[in-house]
Amino acid sequence: MLCDIEDESKCEELDECWKLLDDIDNSFCVLQPQSPKRSELWRRVAVGRLASALVEVSSDRFYPRITVYGPSSIAEPLNAKARATPTVWSSTRMARENVETILGLQLPEPESFDQRDIKLECGICFAYRIEGEDADQVCSSDPCAQPFHRSCLIQVE
Repeated sequence: MLCDIEDESKCEELDECWKLLDDIDNSFCVLQPQSPKRSELWRRVAVGRLASALVEVSSDRFYPRITVYGPSSIAEPLNAKARATPTVWSSTRMARENVETILGLQLPEPESFDQRDIKLECGICFAYRIEGEDADQVCSSDPCAQPFHRSCLIQVE
């Protein structure tokens, strides 16, 4: 195990997080970060053509926090299902199977998914992240599904 953290027990906890993230990196369509570092305990993954999910891993819990972004008609029902993560997540299943079970859908296969099919950049400033803020405000129109930064929307008003 590669770890430069002095506290051995914290290192062991993070090792479990890193194993989960490695599983995600190998079996999901990971949209962000493109070249993940060990310090990045999150992944933005494709859920479908109009939606993505932020999967956040923590050593404080044995399951990730899942937040789906996309048009409200897609994201709201999936986020309601994602709130059941603590009761549905099983450490005996792979991450992909867990997420598919929780959300009740089949995720896109990494080999067949074209990342250009999903919008991640803000429709105003064309950046994914500015000053630590993701483009997480999504147009509620299903055909549009364009994300925006909250701060960009405020500036336009």
